Amino acid sequence: MKTNSFFLSISRLAPHPTFARAATRTVILAALVLPICSLRAQSTKLASARDFSSSLESVATVNVSEVAKTRSNVDVSTAGREINPNHHPVLRPPIRNVGRVFSRVPPTPRATATTNVPLMFRGFTGLTHLDQRNARNGNQFSTEPPDQAIAVGNGFVLQAINSALNVYDTNGVQKLTRPLALSEFFGLPAGINRTTGTFGVFPGDPVALFDTDTSRWFVLAWAQLNKSDGTPLRQSRIFLGVSQTSDPTGVFTIYTLNTTDATDPDGAGPRIPDFPHIGLDRYGFFISINEFAILPDGSFDGFIDAAIFAISKQALVTGSSGAHPGITRFALPFNTGFEFTVFPANTPPGTNPFLANGGAEFFVSSHFVNNTESSLAVWALINTKSLDTIPAMSLQMVAVNTQAFNFPTKSADQKDGFRPLGASLNEPLETLDPGDFRVVSVVYSAGRLWATLDSEITDQNGAQRSAAEFFALSPKIAGGTLSATLKAQGIISETGANLLYPAIAVNAQNKGGIVFTLVGPNDFPSSAFVPINGLTAGAIHIARAGNEPEDGFTGYAAFGGSGTARWGDYSAAGVDSDGSIWMATEYVPDLARTSLANWSTYITRFQP
Repeated sequence: MKTNSFFLSISRLAPHPTFARAATRTVILAALVLPICSLRAQSTKLASARDFSSSLESVATVNVSEVAKTRSNVDVSTAGREINPNHHPVLRPPIRNVGRVFSRVPPTPRATATTNVPLMFRGFTGLTHLDQRNARNGNQFSTEPPDQAIAVGNGFVLQAINSALNVYDTNGVQKLTRPLALSEFFGLPAGINRTTGTFGVFPGDPVALFDTDTSRWFVLAWAQLNKSDGTPLRQSRIFLGVSQTSDPTGVFTIYTLNTTDATDPDGAGPRIPDFPHIGLDRYGFFISINEFAILPDGSFDGFIDAAIFAISKQALVTGSSGAHPGITRFALPFNTGFEFTVFPANTPPGTNPFLANGGAEFFVSSHFVNNTESSLAVWALINTKSLDTIPAMSLQMVAVNTQAFNFPTKSADQKDGFRPLGASLNEPLETLDPGDFRVVSVVYSAGRLWATLDSEITDQNGAQRSAAEFFALSPKIAGGTLSATLKAQGIISETGANLLYPAIAVNAQNKGGIVFTLVGPNDFPSSAFVPINGLTAGAIHIARAGNEPEDGFTGYAAFGGSGTARWGDYSAAGVDSDGSIWMATEYVPDLARTSLANWSTYITRFQP
């Protein structure tokens, strides 16, 4: 990506590196109302909200259990590529390098066997790279990282990673006869036919939710389309599955959303909907994406904008809008620096979504201009009830001053060990990609918005380490105007270790957990979490220790890598109806692997 940058950052309070509770001054930066819409905030560029209904289609139904019982009649062979040639790197807008002062913070203690009050948690290994690669009778590509999703409800746990999906009961017993490729789930051709070498569709970046209001499951992913020989096209799609019952092993209605041109007069041309995430309130289903241009050769470059899609939840569940459910798209040009990864919130069971002012869906994003930042934006899409009739929503944003967070610049080191791929290539031990400081999870629970992001700190030994930061915000809408205050914030870190890709879930009793990968020179990549109680975080607990280092193809020079392997790109967390916290993240066990990768995922159930 280009490195030039622009736009001024907003004024802010001095950052505080440790836990804090404070109300902060906020300023409304944007307001957008249908049908005549504009956005003004330090720029004259306009945001737009458009009826996008003609681009969303109901195209098929898929019976998940029946698909899992059948095997593809395409024989496995060595034909075709092992690695998807169109797999894209991490995409982000330009960021300005202005130097920084790293925060040196007290480390979070790691829980030991001598802890006075042991926590109640258990778990199981979820989908692995081997599962993902061998799905659909092996007609898949090797990919990393997992990009995982988790949804829990009605006695089921649904997990998706990259290009595969599985369903378990709450004891970890697999409920499908085999993991499904996402291409199967969405009723698409295989990513690659290994008998003929013909390319199909390879969805990725999956996300999933269970909605307690309707007892329905939602699974979403996106893909760039290509020719049968693998040549990428200047076309993109979002695929969405909505269950017809409360059983995720049953029938799903499949929708496709054509995101290629976004029918928007921005003049940016064909685009992809990168890093999609989804949210639900009482009335609506919301998709947040980052749009990047597709160049004539099919590669990606140039951040266009962030965008939000709003759809009537009831229309998706019942099909009451026919083949084209109503959908509204909000375009958010990069005017203030907050318009990147505008992450939607979800409301856990037992706590109500925001219902005043016709209902509101909240989002959180980080300021994304300088290497060190200290402000978040709270967004509210107001009057979402109108999605069931004639959409008439307003989108507002308010900035909140916070503790500092730093763009990670040092890759995460790991403990050395058995790594047959690296040894065969005679290449050194890989480091892990720590990501950036975009918001990577949001939950709205009991009137508070909780958010997490990756950061970088200086540990007690003077080393740069990746850390997890969290924030609790209190949004309010009075007189139709959004405001927000900071209730708590914290930095989770460990001297001598890196904490990667934190995801948070908090139940109606304000208890929850933050999950992440813990890795360092003394630790193989491991699944870890901290409990949340009220407004504070507890000690670090290892849910499942890793047994080997990351040994995947993305970091090795033989496969075009630079010594740093892809990791993340996000973890996942959710809340069940009993208030239990379910968390999934990447780790490396001593299990069966493929020749090109050895990552796995671990699913933890924590009863706070």
